[in-house]
Amino acid sequence: MEKKRMNVNVDHGEHSFFTDNVTISHGPNKFVMDFSQTTPRFDNIGGGMQQTLFVRHNAIMMDPGMAKVFLQTLQNNVKNYEQKFGKISVPKKKKAKKAVKKSTGKSIESSSRYIG
Repeated sequence: MEKKRMNVNVDHGEHSFFTDNVTISHGPNKFVMDFSQTTPRFDNIGGGMQQTLFVRHNAIMMDPGMAKVFLQTLQNNVKNYEQKFGKISVPKKKKAKKAVKKSTGKSIESSSRYIG
């Protein structure tokens, strides 16, 4: 039997990405997980401080079969993590924010933004 040699190149892509939020949606043929990171910035504009929210995101799309494999793998890893390091506590969900209608008739969130 002849041994064949194969070259493999790995694209490591971007550096690791920390996320503090994820939005998941799906259609008949794919699941979309949009991981985002929000960082407040404070800029001195015209002698006054102004806050800007800087948002980065990375979206991952996969077919339903891969999504199920991902779910099972994540569940297994969380279980192993908790066995080794202890139970992960999840903060209680906040009540849903109310929507306020602008004079244009469009809904907007009535939430305050983070200002340090």
